[in-house]
Amino acid sequence: MLAWLFGKKTPEAHDAPETHAAHARIPVQMHWRADMALPVPDWQAMDAALPEDADAHLLHGYYDAAAAHWLDVLATALPADYRQTGTKDFLLLSAQSARESALVLRSCTQALRAIRSSLGTLACDTGYGRHVVLVFASQDDYYAYLSQYQGDDDAVPMSSGVFINAGYGHFASWHDGLDELEAVVVHELTHALLAHLPMPAWLHEGFAVNVERTLLPRLADPRLALYRPDEMAARHADWWNATTIQTFWSGTAFHTAGEGVELAYELSREITALVARDDEIAFRAFAAIADSDDAGNAAAIDTLGYPLEHLIEAVLGEGDWAPKPETWTEARAA
Repeated sequence: MLAWLFGKKTPEAHDAPETHAAHARIPVQMHWRADMALPVPDWQAMDAALPEDADAHLLHGYYDAAAAHWLDVLATALPADYRQTGTKDFLLLSAQSARESALVLRSCTQALRAIRSSLGTLACDTGYGRHVVLVFASQDDYYAYLSQYQGDDDAVPMSSGVFINAGYGHFASWHDGLDELEAVVVHELTHALLAHLPMPAWLHEGFAVNVERTLLPRLADPRLALYRPDEMAARHADWWNATTIQTFWSGTAFHTAGEGVELAYELSREITALVARDDEIAFRAFAAIADSDDAGNAAAIDTLGYPLEHLIEAVLGEGDWAPKPETWTEARAA
C-alpha cells in the first residue's frame, strides 16, 4: 500500500523555465496590507475587486497576474538581488543564478507530478494561479518574512521551509543548495496539495514526511539516522505521556522549540505509515475526512474501525493516549 500511496513515479519531461515577462498579464489593481513590513497583497480586497460572474479562466489569469506583480514588488523590497522566473505551474522568487533557478523549477515540476500521481484524488491544486515559491538568500530575510504571519507575542519557530496557507498559499525556504531545497519542496508541496482537506496537523506531517522519504530515498537511509531504532523508542517512551500526547493531537507540538517537535514528526511518520500499510481503501477514506477538531478520531472510528489511541499503542504501548479536544484550548494558548 505504501508503494501505491507514497510510491515514486517516473516524472514526465519538465517544463522549460522562462521569465515571467513571457506571460501576458491581465490588468490588476493591487491592494496591499498595511500591517506588513514587507509587501503582501490584501487578498480580501483583491477578491472584492473581481466581477461576480468571473469564470475559472478569468480567475486563474487574475490571481496569476496578481501573484507575479506581488513578487516583482517583493523583489525590490528585499536587500539582495532577487528576480522572478517561472514555468507553467510555478512562480519562483530567488536571488539565485539563472542556472540554479532553472534547477529549482525543474525539481518543483518533477515533485508536483510525482506527488499528484502518488496521492491521487487526495491531492488538489486548490485555488487559482501558479504555485508561488520563495527562496530567500539568507535566514535573516526568511525569518523577517515569516514574522509577518505571527502574532505580536509569538516567536517564529525554527524551520528550513514552510507552507504559508494564508491568502494566496505559497511556500518559502532559506536553503539555496539544491539537495536541501529539494527536500523542502517535496515536503511543503505535499502540504499545499493537501491544504483543501480538514486533516489534523499530525496527519499532514505524516503525509509530508513519508512522501519526502519515498521520493528522496536518501532521506530514509538508516546509515544517516542520528538514532538507532531502540534509541528512538527510548526517547519516545521518555517524552510522551498523557499530557504531552495532547500537544501531538492538537498540533501544537509541531510548532514549539525543543526535543518535542522532532519526536512529534517522527511519531507522525510512524503512525501514518502504520495505518496506511493496513488497508489502502480505508486509509484513503480516513485521510479524506479526518478533521483537526478531534485529531481525526471520529473519522478513524468510522473508516478504520478503531480509535486513534490504538495507533499510539502500537508504537508506545498501553497508556492514556486518546485525543481530548476539551483540553486543547489551554494547550494551544500555551
